[in-house]
Amino acid sequence: MGVADGRRVMRDLLNRLSTVNKVGLVGAMLGFTAGMVVILVADPWPGVLVVAGAVALAVFCFWFFFHREYRRARILRSGLPARASILEVRSTGVTINEVYPEIELLLEVRPEGSEPYQVRTTCLMDQVDMASFRPGDVIDVTVDAKDKHKVAVGASPAGS
Repeated sequence: MGVADGRRVMRDLLNRLSTVNKVGLVGAMLGFTAGMVVILVADPWPGVLVVAGAVALAVFCFWFFFHREYRRARILRSGLPARASILEVRSTGVTINEVYPEIELLLEVRPEGSEPYQVRTTCLMDQVDMASFRPGDVIDVTVDAKDKHKVAVGASPAGS
């Protein structure tokens, strides 16, 4: 994924946050930066080790929380369109920003020119769209060109 794609994904993620969460995120980033500067100024040599460890931890946490969004953006950019029937819908119990619940879908994917197959996937869904995702509904998905068991679900059911 290129830098432009990464920026687009980050912009989409930030657009999902409320103003309070955006202010909190900026505050956390400023606090982290100020803390690292103080550590470096107070004792430069051990400070470098502490800063390197803290940055590595921050990068790992960022990857842990956002790698699925990056993968989804890559699939949407380079994947193959397909239709899928929803067989099961269940909540994972995770909600982002009190608006975007994560749901698990069991889909029967029907790529053009291929046999149908089942795949289980999770996605964040706007609460407004939740009622539209029911067993039996047919939705548009994008299938990863490298691994057919990785799919990106569109934001709303096909044909609605």
